[in-house]
Amino acid sequence: MKEKLKQFIESLLIIFAVIILIFIIPTKFLGEKTREFSNLFLLGNQGLAIKTILQFFAFSFLINIFRFIFLTDMIFKKARPVFRYLLFFLSTTIVFALFALIFQWIPNKMIFWLLVLLSYSVSTILSILVTRFFAKKEDARMNDALAKMQERC
Repeated sequence: MKEKLKQFIESLLIIFAVIILIFIIPTKFLGEKTREFSNLFLLGNQGLAIKTILQFFAFSFLINIFRFIFLTDMIFKKARPVFRYLLFFLSTTIVFALFALIFQWIPNKMIFWLLVLLSYSVSTILSILVTRFFAKKEDARMNDALAKMQERC
């Protein structure tokens, strides 16, 4: 239990850090131009507002919960990986859309929503592919180690 909690906290902090880093760059370079554009850029290029950082933390927390539910063996022990990733993607997309609506992250124009959801989808799919690639590499490494141990016995 202690190890699971440690993994959860580590994962939460990594997700949160990545989200913050993703928004620091546009805030610094586009902040003044986009101050009126979205609640994400309330302070212009001076940084992110505390309320925005707390929103990102809540979003990171929910993503991390979905990650543990769908991408570990805690609940879906026999589900196929594609099904798990699909559920994870759909859950995070719904939460993202809800947060964007509630906290007015995206202006209320269809073109902005389409562009953001497209970029969000692409980044989510890329992160799933990268995660899966590293998981397969780790599995292969562990299988090789197991085979070597079996040869010794």
